[in-house]
Order: sequence, then C-alpha cells, then structure tokens
Amino acid sequence: MPAKKSPAKTARKSAAKAASKREVPTKFRVRIRMYRQGLGDCFLLTFPKKDRTPVHLMIDCGVVLGTKNPAAIMEKVAEDLRAETDGKIDVLVITHEHWDHLSGFTTGQAQGSFDKIDFGQLWLAWTEDPKDDLAQQLRKEREAKKKASAETKARLKKLKVSPKRIQRMEALLGFLGIAGDGDGGAPAGGTQAALDYLKGKIKKQQTFKPGSKPLAIPGVDGVRIYVLGPPEDKTKLHKTNPGKGQGYGLTGQDMSLADAYSAALGIEETPCSAARAQPFAPTFRRAASDCKATSERYLSSDESWRNIDGDWLAVGERLALQLDNDTNNTSLVLAFELVETGEVLLFVGDAQAGNWLSWDDYTWKVTDGQGVKQEVKAADLLARTIFYKVGHHGSHNATLREKGLERMTSPNLVAMMPVDEKVAHETKGWLHMPLPGLVDRLEEKCVAFARTDNDKIAGDPATGLGLFETPLFFEYYL
Repeated sequence: MPAKKSPAKTARKSAAKAASKREVPTKFRVRIRMYRQGLGDCFLLTFPKKDRTPVHLMIDCGVVLGTKNPAAIMEKVAEDLRAETDGKIDVLVITHEHWDHLSGFTTGQAQGSFDKIDFGQLWLAWTEDPKDDLAQQLRKEREAKKKASAETKARLKKLKVSPKRIQRMEALLGFLGIAGDGDGGAPAGGTQAALDYLKGKIKKQQTFKPGSKPLAIPGVDGVRIYVLGPPEDKTKLHKTNPGKGQGYGLTGQDMSLADAYSAALGIEETPCSAARAQPFAPTFRRAASDCKATSERYLSSDESWRNIDGDWLAVGERLALQLDNDTNNTSLVLAFELVETGEVLLFVGDAQAGNWLSWDDYTWKVTDGQGVKQEVKAADLLARTIFYKVGHHGSHNATLREKGLERMTSPNLVAMMPVDEKVAHETKGWLHMPLPGLVDRLEEKCVAFARTDNDKIAGDPATGLGLFETPLFFEYYL
C-alpha cells in the first residue's frame, strides 16, 4: 500500500498549483523576481513611477563555481533581464565580492549580454570605497589571505594529504572565483575582474555606510531605503557565528590566522611579523638578532627535522573558511520601506552574525506616511518586514534568531531562498545548507516561502498572495 501524503505536503503542492494559475497583476507597488540559476543570487525589483512606467533595481547575479554549464544558465538569465527591462536597469546593487553574486558579469559567462544593458547607477558597500582607510586595510588583509590560501593548497597537494581536505578548501575558495582542479571556467582575476568590469562600464557609482540618510530610487516616490550593513566596527565585521563562542575573527592586537600563514610562508607585509608567529612565549625562545635570522634557521636544511609543515598546513581549510566568512560579512544590507504603509522588504546579501548584530547601533529620523516625524531602529524595520531574502542560501550563521527572524512578526511575511540543495550537498559537501531548522521555522512563520530548487511553495493557497513560479524564476507581486 502506498504511503499516505502528509497534509503539509499536500497543502504545499496545492499552494504551488494555485500560485501558477493565478492571474498576474497588472498593477502593483513592487514586483520581486528571484532567478533560479542554481546556488547563487540574482534578483530584479521593479517599481512603478506615477505614470506606471517601470523602474528596475537589480541585486547581484552569479552562480557558485562548480555549477554545470554555468555559461548557458547565466546567459539565459541575462537575456531574460534584458528583455524584461528593455535593456535599461536603473540601479545595480552588488552586495559583496563573491563568485555566486558576481560570476554572471564575467567573460566566461554572460558579460556579452550585460554589455547590451544600460545600467544607470552602481551601488556598493563602503568596503569598496578606495578612499576609505578601513576598506583598504580589509582589502589588503583579504589579498593576503587569498595568497596564503593558494600557497597552502599547493603545499598540501605536495604533501599528498587527503583529497577531500583539498576539495573542501577549493569549495570555499571557489566563492572568490578561484578554480579548483576540476572546476575550470573561472577567468583570470576571479571576482575582482567581474567587479572591475562593472566599475568600468557604469559611470555613476556610489558607496554607502550603515546608518546614513535613507536612499531614494531615482524616479520612484514613496520608497526609501535604509542601509543596515556592513558594520564599520572591525570586531563585528569579523564576527561570523551566532551564539556562544561566535566567530574566530581578529580583535585588538591578536595576530590573525592570515598574518601567521603569511609570515610562515614568507609573504608577510610588515617587518618582523614572523616574530609574532612564534608558537612559544619570548622567555622560551632562542635568541635571534632579527626575524630574518630566525626564518633562515627554520628553513635551513640542517634543521629540517624540526619542521612541522605538514601539521600546521592541515588547518588550511580554516583559513579558507575565515576568508569566505569575512567576505560574506561585508555584505551591503538594504531595507526597502514602502512609506505609505510602513511595510519593509529586507535584502541581506550573505550577511552573517556580526553584520546582523550591528544593526541595533543605528537610528534614523524620518517622516512616516502620515507626515509624523519619528525615529526608526532596526527592530522597527524587522517588525514591519513583509519580505525577506533569506541570507547566504539558508546557512547556519546567516539568519539570526532572537535579533533576526523572530523580530519579523508581520502576519504577511513572505520569504525567498536562493539555494540548490543538491549542489550544496553533493558537489560542495555543505551538508547543512540549507539548515533544516531554519527551513522549518520559515515554513512556520511565513504565509508563503519559496526556494529556487523547489517548485513547491510552502504556505496557504487561500491567502491570495501574488507569488508565481516559472522554470526560470519566482515572482512576488505586492
């Protein structure tokens, strides 16, 4: 006898069927299109002007390294974007420098199609501001980590360590467009090349800091945008994991994992950084006239028996993970407020714990839909959130509980999650993406919840929500 279908699964199938048959609205306040290219982000938001002509705002466009036939997939997405917008996108938002958010703009994927689209403005986080001292310091640290990670991977291969360990490192480095042995297709320059292409193509560029004056979309009335992140506090920027013992980031004068690797590999940027990488307290060290002498003694063939290269290189995966998490936490986080109703659409990129926790640091003074002056904080925006773009494909550290999802108390909450569980599990080995507990909670809280790898829309088909599914994208009309 065949097993009975659960009521929940039956309801979801009915919801998906009902959503597909609904009549697409001709009038709306905003339309959100989430493309289904795989494990990666690509969103198109469309707002009407007073005369109902559309204004288009696009957020990211990429797919994770290792995806099968990425060029064909991203070309299809880019061509749909061009057709839908008549070749004109008013604002392009790039949340952060990761391959699964930028790859579509590379020569190996859909750059040719994007050449035919006119972008009015490019919006970036303050971390891309060449005049910002902290931004340049963070970029320097990131480049050091990338260099150390690549060298570590090469040395691990020479030591013939477990292939799985190297594969895990490659999966993490793939977020920066650094191809592994079996990936291919990553152009020279990786994510930086994609970002350089956009900066060269789009003349009007802006970078934004959290807590700054709310933004306006050119030509659109009644919508203001709050910049929530990334934080300018380096401690919070490096805080990646929620809960006790969150993150292994760098604070104060502690030596970073990247600095230690750089020193040991001989690629340190500052004098005597090798001395800071010493594993023993000064009273237990042998005296050395300078750092160079210490390094030369360690590398001497006569002293090779003392080397522990195979041991310390074994934690290379941790360095790659730190590099990945730190970049995620530089995500530009935007909350779109529909002023008349106070409803909020939240797009968090891949922001992780420290980014989320920093939002409470800011207060905005604005005028509400009735003309009343008020102060707005992150908790207010989350309480009024009716749409949530689930962060980092539903990973364990990209949606906070108490200061995140549980603050989203609107009875009309809708969520969309760009994820491909099969690729995450089978290709990348990320067995907790998406996190089952998070998926369960989203299905409980949301009146509608869609994920790119699933045709089923969790929720009540009787709500009349404007959520539609096609093979290429999901759309939500509000």
